Amino acid sequence: MRTRYAGASSGSIRAFDEDVVLWRDAVVANGGSVSLDRLIIVDQFVFSEKNAGTWALTDDYWGFWAENAIQALTSLKQRRLATAVNSPTFTADRGYTTDGLTNYLNTGFVPSTSAVSMSTNSVHVESYQRTNVASGGNSIGGGSGSNRSIRILNRDVAGTSALVDANSASGTFTLPATTSLGLTQGGRSGTLTTDTYGAKNGVAMTRTITPSGVGASLPSHGLYIGGYNNAGTYIGGLASSFGYASTGAALTGAQLLARYTNVQAWATSVGANV
Repeated sequence: MRTRYAGASSGSIRAFDEDVVLWRDAVVANGGSVSLDRLIIVDQFVFSEKNAGTWALTDDYWGFWAENAIQALTSLKQRRLATAVNSPTFTADRGYTTDGLTNYLNTGFVPSTSAVSMSTNSVHVESYQRTNVASGGNSIGGGSGSNRSIRILNRDVAGTSALVDANSASGTFTLPATTSLGLTQGGRSGTLTTDTYGAKNGVAMTRTITPSGVGASLPSHGLYIGGYNNAGTYIGGLASSFGYASTGAALTGAQLLARYTNVQAWATSVGANV
Protein backbone atom coordinates (compact mmCIF):
# COMPACT_ATOMS: atom_id res chain seq x y z
CA MET A 1 0.00 0.00 0.00
CA ARG A 2 1.27 3.47 -0.86
CA THR A 3 1.86 6.09 1.81
CA ARG A 4 -1.12 8.36 2.42
CA TYR A 5 -0.99 11.91 3.69
CA ALA A 6 -3.15 14.99 4.20
CA GLY A 7 -3.42 16.84 0.90
CA ALA A 8 -2.02 20.36 1.24
CA SER A 9 -4.67 21.96 -0.93
CA SER A 10 -7.83 20.55 0.64
CA GLY A 11 -6.93 18.87 3.93
CA SER A 12 -8.29 15.60 2.54
CA ILE A 13 -6.46 12.28 2.76
CA ARG A 14 -5.28 10.87 -0.55
CA ALA A 15 -2.57 8.58 -1.87
CA PHE A 16 0.61 9.87 -3.42
CA ASP A 17 0.22 10.14 -7.19
CA GLU A 18 1.60 7.08 -8.95
CA ASP A 19 3.73 9.24 -11.26
CA VAL A 20 5.35 10.85 -8.22
CA VAL A 21 6.09 7.47 -6.66
CA LEU A 22 7.69 6.30 -9.92
CA TRP A 23 9.80 9.47 -10.03
CA ARG A 24 10.95 8.92 -6.45
CA ASP A 25 11.88 5.33 -7.28
CA ALA A 26 13.85 6.53 -10.33
CA VAL A 27 15.76 9.05 -8.20
CA VAL A 28 16.68 6.30 -5.74
CA ALA A 29 17.68 3.93 -8.55
CA ASN A 30 19.94 6.68 -9.93
CA GLY A 31 21.68 6.97 -6.56
CA GLY A 32 19.81 9.92 -5.05
CA SER A 33 17.16 10.29 -2.39
CA VAL A 34 13.80 12.01 -1.82
CA SER A 35 12.65 13.03 1.65
CA LEU A 36 9.01 12.68 2.70
CA ASP A 37 8.68 16.47 2.86
CA ARG A 38 9.95 16.83 -0.72
CA LEU A 39 7.75 14.00 -1.94
CA ILE A 40 4.73 15.88 -0.57
CA ILE A 41 5.83 19.09 -2.32
CA VAL A 42 6.35 17.38 -5.68
CA ASP A 43 3.10 15.47 -5.31
CA GLN A 44 1.25 18.76 -4.79
CA PHE A 45 2.82 20.15 -7.97
CA VAL A 46 1.80 17.12 -10.01
CA PHE A 47 -1.69 17.17 -8.48
CA SER A 48 -2.04 20.85 -9.49
CA GLU A 49 -0.71 20.19 -12.99
CA LYS A 50 -3.15 17.36 -13.59
CA ASN A 51 -5.97 19.51 -12.20
CA ALA A 52 -5.08 22.28 -14.67
CA GLY A 53 -4.87 19.87 -17.64
CA THR A 54 -1.24 20.80 -18.28
CA TRP A 55 0.35 17.51 -17.19
CA ALA A 56 -1.05 15.68 -20.23
CA LEU A 57 0.32 18.38 -22.56
CA THR A 58 3.82 18.26 -21.07
CA ASP A 59 6.43 15.75 -22.17
CA ASP A 60 8.87 16.36 -19.35
CA TYR A 61 9.73 18.56 -16.36
CA TRP A 62 13.01 19.29 -14.56
CA GLY A 63 12.92 20.56 -10.98
CA PHE A 64 16.53 21.66 -10.49
CA TRP A 65 15.67 23.22 -7.08
CA ALA A 66 16.03 19.77 -5.57
CA GLU A 67 17.50 18.34 -2.38
CA ASN A 68 20.46 16.72 -4.13
CA ALA A 69 22.05 16.65 -7.55
CA ILE A 70 20.66 13.27 -8.64
CA GLN A 71 17.16 14.36 -7.65
CA ALA A 72 17.65 17.55 -9.66
CA LEU A 73 18.85 15.71 -12.75
CA THR A 74 16.10 13.05 -12.76
CA SER A 75 13.26 14.43 -14.84
CA LEU A 76 9.80 14.28 -13.33
CA LYS A 77 7.69 12.69 -16.06
CA GLN A 78 9.89 10.64 -18.38
CA ARG A 79 12.32 10.03 -15.50
CA ARG A 80 15.38 10.61 -17.67
CA LEU A 81 18.73 11.35 -16.01
CA ALA A 82 20.20 14.60 -17.34
CA THR A 83 23.96 15.19 -17.50
CA ALA A 84 25.80 18.04 -15.79
CA VAL A 85 28.52 18.83 -18.35
CA ASN A 86 31.81 20.39 -17.15
CA SER A 87 30.61 20.78 -13.56
CA PRO A 88 27.95 23.49 -13.32
CA THR A 89 27.38 24.36 -9.67
CA PHE A 90 24.51 22.66 -7.85
CA THR A 91 23.00 24.30 -4.77
CA ALA A 92 20.41 22.37 -2.78
CA ASP A 93 16.89 23.86 -2.96
CA ARG A 94 18.04 26.50 -5.46
CA GLY A 95 19.18 24.80 -8.66
CA TYR A 96 22.11 24.69 -11.06
CA THR A 97 24.31 27.65 -11.95
CA THR A 98 26.06 27.64 -15.32
CA ASP A 99 29.09 29.78 -16.23
CA GLY A 100 28.13 30.76 -19.78
CA LEU A 101 31.47 29.45 -21.05
CA THR A 102 31.86 25.70 -20.86
CA ASN A 103 29.36 24.14 -18.48
CA TYR A 104 25.68 23.38 -19.02
CA LEU A 105 23.03 20.71 -18.47
CA ASN A 106 22.22 18.19 -21.18
CA THR A 107 18.61 17.17 -20.55
CA GLY A 108 18.80 14.20 -22.92
CA PHE A 109 15.38 15.20 -24.25
CA VAL A 110 15.53 14.90 -28.06
CA PRO A 111 12.29 16.32 -29.51
CA SER A 112 12.18 14.06 -32.59
CA THR A 113 12.36 10.88 -30.48
CA SER A 114 11.35 11.91 -26.94
CA ALA A 115 8.23 13.90 -27.76
CA VAL A 116 4.84 12.39 -26.92
CA SER A 117 2.53 15.41 -26.65
CA MET A 118 4.73 17.82 -28.61
CA SER A 119 4.37 17.75 -32.39
CA THR A 120 5.83 19.69 -35.30
CA ASN A 121 3.23 22.45 -35.04
CA SER A 122 2.40 22.25 -31.33
CA VAL A 123 5.39 23.17 -29.18
CA HIS A 124 5.99 24.65 -25.75
CA VAL A 125 9.26 25.33 -23.91
CA GLU A 126 10.00 27.25 -20.70
CA SER A 127 12.64 27.89 -18.08
CA TYR A 128 12.76 29.51 -14.66
CA GLN A 129 15.76 31.77 -14.20
CA ARG A 130 16.82 32.74 -10.68
CA THR A 131 19.38 35.44 -11.54
CA ASN A 132 18.82 38.61 -13.55
CA VAL A 133 21.38 38.55 -16.35
CA ALA A 134 21.85 41.16 -19.09
CA SER A 135 22.86 38.70 -21.78
CA GLY A 136 21.60 37.31 -25.05
CA GLY A 137 22.62 33.78 -24.04
CA ASN A 138 20.34 30.76 -24.21
CA SER A 139 18.51 29.56 -21.12
CA ILE A 140 17.27 26.39 -22.86
CA GLY A 141 17.50 25.13 -26.39
CA GLY A 142 18.42 22.73 -29.13
CA GLY A 143 18.16 22.73 -32.90
CA SER A 144 18.99 20.84 -36.07
CA GLY A 145 18.87 23.53 -38.78
CA SER A 146 16.13 24.35 -41.31
CA ASN A 147 14.11 26.27 -38.68
CA ARG A 148 14.01 23.14 -36.47
CA SER A 149 14.91 25.03 -33.33
CA ILE A 150 13.33 25.04 -29.87
CA ARG A 151 14.79 27.55 -27.41
CA ILE A 152 14.41 30.58 -25.17
CA LEU A 153 16.73 33.52 -24.58
CA ASN A 154 15.39 35.08 -21.39
CA ARG A 155 16.38 38.64 -22.26
CA ASP A 156 18.60 40.62 -24.59
CA VAL A 157 21.44 42.84 -23.40
CA ALA A 158 19.11 45.85 -23.22
CA GLY A 159 16.72 43.78 -21.13
CA THR A 160 13.66 44.61 -23.20
CA SER A 161 13.07 41.47 -25.29
CA ALA A 162 12.86 37.70 -25.04
CA LEU A 163 13.60 35.52 -28.04
CA VAL A 164 11.62 32.34 -28.68
CA ASP A 165 12.13 29.54 -31.20
CA ALA A 166 9.12 27.20 -31.29
CA ASN A 167 10.31 24.70 -33.88
CA SER A 168 10.77 27.81 -35.95
CA ALA A 169 13.07 30.69 -36.70
CA SER A 170 13.37 33.25 -33.93
CA GLY A 171 10.46 35.39 -32.81
CA THR A 172 10.97 38.36 -30.51
CA PHE A 173 8.62 39.34 -27.68
CA THR A 174 8.56 42.43 -25.45
CA LEU A 175 9.25 41.67 -21.81
CA PRO A 176 6.92 43.28 -19.25
CA ALA A 177 9.94 44.36 -17.16
CA THR A 178 13.70 44.67 -17.57
CA THR A 179 14.49 41.36 -15.93
CA SER A 180 15.14 37.73 -16.75
CA LEU A 181 13.93 36.56 -13.34
CA GLY A 182 11.11 34.05 -13.19
CA LEU A 183 9.39 31.85 -15.75
CA THR A 184 9.84 32.64 -19.44
CA GLN A 185 7.50 30.67 -21.70
CA GLY A 186 7.24 30.26 -25.45
CA GLY A 187 5.64 28.09 -28.07
CA ARG A 188 3.67 27.67 -31.27
CA SER A 189 0.06 26.52 -31.43
CA GLY A 190 -0.47 26.08 -35.18
CA THR A 191 1.08 25.85 -38.63
CA LEU A 192 1.71 29.59 -39.10
CA THR A 193 4.60 31.77 -37.98
CA THR A 194 1.97 34.03 -36.40
CA ASP A 195 0.92 31.12 -34.18
CA THR A 196 4.04 31.62 -32.07
CA TYR A 197 3.57 33.02 -28.57
CA GLY A 198 5.58 34.19 -25.60
CA ALA A 199 4.70 34.77 -21.94
CA LYS A 200 6.43 35.90 -18.79
CA ASN A 201 5.20 34.50 -15.50
CA GLY A 202 2.01 33.40 -17.20
CA VAL A 203 1.23 36.78 -18.79
CA ALA A 204 1.28 37.06 -22.59
CA MET A 205 4.05 39.13 -24.17
CA THR A 206 3.63 41.19 -27.34
CA ARG A 207 5.33 39.73 -30.41
CA THR A 208 7.46 42.38 -32.11
CA ILE A 209 9.26 40.21 -34.67
CA THR A 210 7.49 37.27 -36.32
CA PRO A 211 9.61 34.22 -37.19
CA SER A 212 10.59 33.95 -40.85
CA GLY A 213 9.65 30.28 -41.08
CA VAL A 214 8.71 27.08 -39.26
CA GLY A 215 10.31 23.65 -39.18
CA ALA A 216 9.01 20.71 -41.19
CA SER A 217 9.93 18.24 -38.42
CA LEU A 218 11.10 18.34 -34.82
CA PRO A 219 14.80 18.82 -33.95
CA SER A 220 16.87 15.64 -33.74
CA HIS A 221 19.28 17.15 -31.19
CA GLY A 222 18.61 17.36 -27.45
CA LEU A 223 17.77 20.40 -25.34
CA TYR A 224 20.50 22.02 -23.23
CA ILE A 225 20.02 24.24 -20.16
CA GLY A 226 22.36 27.24 -19.93
CA GLY A 227 23.26 27.04 -23.59
CA TYR A 228 22.09 25.94 -27.03
CA ASN A 229 22.68 22.58 -28.72
CA ASN A 230 23.48 23.64 -32.27
CA ALA A 231 23.30 20.28 -34.11
CA GLY A 232 25.55 18.70 -31.50
CA THR A 233 27.72 21.70 -30.64
CA TYR A 234 27.32 23.78 -27.47
CA ILE A 235 27.02 27.51 -28.25
CA GLY A 236 25.40 30.64 -26.81
CA GLY A 237 26.07 29.91 -23.14
CA LEU A 238 24.36 31.82 -20.36
CA ALA A 239 25.82 32.42 -16.90
CA SER A 240 22.77 32.11 -14.67
CA SER A 241 20.95 30.04 -12.07
CA PHE A 242 18.19 27.71 -13.24
CA GLY A 243 15.52 26.23 -11.02
CA TYR A 244 13.10 24.59 -13.42
CA ALA A 245 12.35 23.80 -17.06
CA SER A 246 9.75 21.91 -19.05
CA THR A 247 8.71 21.20 -22.62
CA GLY A 248 5.78 19.68 -24.48
CA ALA A 249 2.80 20.69 -26.58
CA ALA A 250 1.42 24.23 -26.93
CA LEU A 251 -0.46 25.76 -23.99
CA THR A 252 -3.40 28.16 -24.02
CA GLY A 253 -3.33 31.52 -22.27
CA ALA A 254 -5.19 30.12 -19.27
CA GLN A 255 -2.83 27.15 -19.12
CA LEU A 256 0.24 29.41 -19.24
CA LEU A 257 -1.02 31.25 -16.17
CA ALA A 258 -1.96 28.02 -14.39
CA ARG A 259 1.50 26.64 -15.14
CA TYR A 260 3.20 29.71 -13.67
CA THR A 261 1.00 29.49 -10.57
CA ASN A 262 1.95 25.84 -10.09
CA VAL A 263 5.66 26.40 -10.74
CA GLN A 264 5.81 29.41 -8.44
CA ALA A 265 4.09 27.44 -5.67
CA TRP A 266 6.73 24.70 -6.07
CA ALA A 267 9.52 27.28 -5.99
CA THR A 268 8.08 28.96 -2.90
CA SER A 269 7.74 25.62 -1.10
CA VAL A 270 11.51 25.08 -1.32
CA GLY A 271 12.56 28.74 -0.92
CA ALA A 272 13.70 29.14 -4.54
CA ASN A 273 11.07 31.64 -5.68
CA VAL A 274 12.04 34.99 -7.24
